[in-house]
Amino acid sequence: MLLHKLHKVLKQQRRGGEGTEHSFSPPPPLWRRVMRHERIRISRWTHRFERNGVTAILNSISLGLVFVSSETAQLLFDYLRTPAPMDQASAYLGADLIDALTKEGVIVAEELDDEVYLSDFREKLLRESTVELMYLLVTDHCNLRCTYCFEEAPAMDKPFAPVHMSEEVASRAVSLFGQMAKRYGSPDKKKTIHLYGGEPLMNKTVVRASVLQIRDFGKRGILPDNCEIAIVTNGMFLDDATVKFFVENGVTVGLSLDGPGWMNNAYRLPKRDGVDVFREVKKSLGLLKDNGAKIGLSVALTPLAIEHFPELLDFLLGEMGGVDGVSLNLLHYNRNVVPPPDYYVRAAQCQLAAFERFRELGIYEERVMRKAKAFIDRRPLYADCGVIGNQLVIAPDGRIGVCQDFVKPRTYFQGNVLDPDPDPVADGLFRDWRRRSPFFMEQCFGCEAIGICGGGCPASAELKTGSRWNLDERACPHSKLTLEWLVWETCAKLS
Repeated sequence: MLLHKLHKVLKQQRRGGEGTEHSFSPPPPLWRRVMRHERIRISRWTHRFERNGVTAILNSISLGLVFVSSETAQLLFDYLRTPAPMDQASAYLGADLIDALTKEGVIVAEELDDEVYLSDFREKLLRESTVELMYLLVTDHCNLRCTYCFEEAPAMDKPFAPVHMSEEVASRAVSLFGQMAKRYGSPDKKKTIHLYGGEPLMNKTVVRASVLQIRDFGKRGILPDNCEIAIVTNGMFLDDATVKFFVENGVTVGLSLDGPGWMNNAYRLPKRDGVDVFREVKKSLGLLKDNGAKIGLSVALTPLAIEHFPELLDFLLGEMGGVDGVSLNLLHYNRNVVPPPDYYVRAAQCQLAAFERFRELGIYEERVMRKAKAFIDRRPLYADCGVIGNQLVIAPDGRIGVCQDFVKPRTYFQGNVLDPDPDPVADGLFRDWRRRSPFFMEQCFGCEAIGICGGGCPASAELKTGSRWNLDERACPHSKLTLEWLVWETCAKLS
């Protein structure tokens, strides 16, 4: 019989990053000490997976995991179809097995209320949701017209007029983040500021001024001196001086690159005729590598990328020298790009296949790794993004919001950094978003992957279905397939 409880046997798989911002301290045990004379039962949150004569038994909330033979698993579930005294179960099934299952929360005391535990657990996670991140959208302008761009998804009731952020708005935004992070953040968590757009390098003056202010605030204690700065760019405006500036100031550059030329250029279209987007991005990638920049590649898994995934993967593997990480991104909802019915399952399979290859090179693939980290560390993933109270989003005009997906119509934006003494948290910015987590969504309670899912993208769910409380259809196959992969990868390591 194979019997082992999960500790951190996948630790050697972690490379080059810390994962998501929104997983929290391990949950309290689902159990108290169960006395030998007490009656025990299977927890409501228990799920099992079968493969080749082995059964993996998982508590989906605590992420406790035990492997047994399938024969033993059948005996266990048959015997505890109704609650039974612990001493009798131990005599029938073996004390070591019952002890292991109890310690992992798979078996609990009959009197334990699973629903009360869930309620206490999720409220604890909710209290740990703190302001640690800001998206500074320095411009609405972009020089590309990518067909899948999520900023084009929200409906507009009037023509959109893009603007650049002013230095004053940027300065006030950085100051506000310092105040909010100190007031509502945790001193134990890293702080991150993302320079975002549009295409942020169409407003280089404000990008440079913001970076310098953030570093100055770090020296003066207004922000942590190790506050991370990242910029997400299409790479078309990178030059040697800008790259050197980023390297000198510790700015991580997220570069959008969707595969080899024909694949990249099929969706990433220029607004000006005669521009080869792929050629320009490759040139910028070379500049970044030559200057030793910290680079993350942002890759959209387009329908073409899924159809020709081996070619995409070979291309990315050939570019990994000098690259610190890569994110293979599922498409957000956009009425302009309708993926085929099997897209989300195939995309998740591609992410896992890439993860296996990238880890051989010590490369950090963010989308799978954030779920793997929750699983490995047994720190359940409360939410997949910061709308639950972790992030501020500052529009180019200074409006303060929760989600960059809604920046063009300024939906869910309230107040302005130019207001006297703004406090968006106290003013209820996150009030309607804080509980947007699988742990508060009844349709998710029975899912085996609730502990690592995070619920996907609330904006994508709302834009497609009309409500952020509906499922994000992209998240379900990704989370379930990733969980199953993690379970059997753990089994293989133990064997």
